[in-house]
Amino acid sequence: MNKRIFLSALAAVLMLSGCGTDIEKIDVKRTTQTDSSSEELSDSSIAEEDVPEEPVVSYDEVTVTPEPTEFVKYTQTLQAEEGTLSGGATASSEREGFTGEGYVTELVKAEDWSVVFELPASQYYNVAITSASDVSCVNELMGNGAKLMEVSSSGSGGFETTIIKNVWLEKGQLKVNLNPVDGSLDIDRVTIAASSEISSFAPTVSETALSNASSGENTKALYSYLSSVYGKKIILGQYDTVGTTAETDMTFKLTGKYPAVRFGDLMNVTDADSSLTDKDIDLAIQWHNDGGIVGYMWHWKAPSEKSGFYAEDTDFNIIKAKTTEKTAEQPIESLEKMRDDGKIAAETVELIKDIDKAAAELKKLKDTGVPVLWRPLHEASNGLFWWGRDKDSYIWLWKVLYKRLNVYHGLDNLIWVWSAQNADWYVGDALCDITSADAYSDDKTESHADILLYLTNISPDKPVIMSECGSFPSIQSLADDNAFWGIIGHWGGSYMLTENGEFSDKYNTAEELIEMYNNSITVTRDKLAI
Repeated sequence: MNKRIFLSALAAVLMLSGCGTDIEKIDVKRTTQTDSSSEELSDSSIAEEDVPEEPVVSYDEVTVTPEPTEFVKYTQTLQAEEGTLSGGATASSEREGFTGEGYVTELVKAEDWSVVFELPASQYYNVAITSASDVSCVNELMGNGAKLMEVSSSGSGGFETTIIKNVWLEKGQLKVNLNPVDGSLDIDRVTIAASSEISSFAPTVSETALSNASSGENTKALYSYLSSVYGKKIILGQYDTVGTTAETDMTFKLTGKYPAVRFGDLMNVTDADSSLTDKDIDLAIQWHNDGGIVGYMWHWKAPSEKSGFYAEDTDFNIIKAKTTEKTAEQPIESLEKMRDDGKIAAETVELIKDIDKAAAELKKLKDTGVPVLWRPLHEASNGLFWWGRDKDSYIWLWKVLYKRLNVYHGLDNLIWVWSAQNADWYVGDALCDITSADAYSDDKTESHADILLYLTNISPDKPVIMSECGSFPSIQSLADDNAFWGIIGHWGGSYMLTENGEFSDKYNTAEELIEMYNNSITVTRDKLAI
C-alpha cells in the first residue's frame, strides 16, 4: 500500500486506557478539514428533478481480497544529544531526569537539531518524544519535513513523554526534527516502535442493547442489524441537500446502487418557515418505505439574534445556559416561571424550546415507524460550533437533549450517535449507542484505521462509524487495514455536485464511486437485511 504520513491533529493530548502500551500521552490525529460546506446542504435550489431520467446502469460486483501489510518488529530510541546540532543548539546535563548523557537545549529554528531513523518497512509506527520546559509551550515534531504531531509542555520543568500512535511511515530514512512554534523545548530522546495494533485489530461488538431501554421494536431491530454486520461489512451512507434527494439520486445514476443510509439535517428546524424541514422529513419517510436507513444530524442555529451554528457567527453563550436545576422534563410554562424566578437563565429556556421544535419533526418519523440514526452536537471538541465552548457545558447539554427527547417527548426511535471526537468529551455508554468521527483527507489510501481504533478504545462495546468524509477511502485500503467502519457517510453539496447540480469529480471520480458501490465489502440499499 502506498501511504503517506498522516498530517492530521486533534485538539488535545489525551489519555487512553487499555491500549497495551506504557507510553504516557497520546496525541490523537484528525484531519483539519471540517464540514464547512454544511450551508450548501440547505440550498433548496437543488431539486430531485435536476438529475435527468436515464437508463439504470449496472456493474458486476468485485470481490475485494485484503492484502495486509506484513508486520516487521522494530523499536529504536535515539538520544537527542547524539543527533545533529547546529545554530545555537547545545547539549546540556543541568536539568534533572534525563536519560543517556544529557539532552539538547536552546533550539531556535527547526534546522537546529535532528536525528535520523532507518525504518525497516512501510507500516504503522508509534512515535514518542521526551521533552521538558519551564514554561507552557507548543512545538511541532517533524518527519522528513512533514508534521507528525504537536508536542506541548505543561511547564513543570520535568521531562514528559508525548506520543502519536499508529502513524503510517514509509520504509527508509526518517529525519526527525523539532519546529519550535511557540517557545522552545529541551529534548531528551525520541523513540519509534512498530505498531501491530491495526494489523491485529478486528472490529466487533458483543452487546446490542440500546442506551434507551424503552426503544421501539423497529429501533431495536435496526441497531441489532448494525451490530451484527459490524466488523464484517461497511454500510454506505450519503448526505443529501436539505429538502432534496439530489446526492443519493446522483449516486444511483453513476453507480447503479443507492446508498444504504440517507443522511439529512435539521438545520432549518428553528426557522419561522418550516416548509423545507417538512419536505425533508417526507423524503426521509419515503426513503424508509423504500427500504433505506434514515439518519439525521443537526446544525443547530443558536437561539439568539445572531443565530449561526458556528461559534464565530453567534454571541450565544452555552455556559450561561448550564444549570444544576432539573429542566429536561419540565413543561415550557414551568421553565419560564423558573426563569422569571431567577432559578435558570433565559438561555436555558430558549435551548429547550429549540429542542422541542426538533422533537416535533422527529416525532413524525416515530409515528410512521422510522428509526433514526441521530447525531446531534457534532464535532464539539474542535470548538468550531457554539455547543463546543467547553466540555462541561457540552456534556450538560447532551444530557438535557437526551432526556428531553427520550423521556419528556417519548421518542423511542432514536439511535444516538456521539461525535465529539475526543475522549475527554465522551458522554458515557449510558447516553449513546454509536461513536463516530469525521475523517477528511485528500489521500484516498488513508483508511483512518487509527481513528477507528481510538474510538474503539473509548467504548469497546459500541459500533464505530465514519460520520463524514469528503473523499471515500479506497476500498482496498479499508480491507487491507481491517478498517471495517460500521457506516461511512459521504458529505454532500460540493463534495458530490457542481453549482448547477451536475456531478463533480473533485473529491471522488465516477470510477471510484462505482468501485465503492459495487464490491463484496460494502452494503448498499439493495443489500440491507433488516
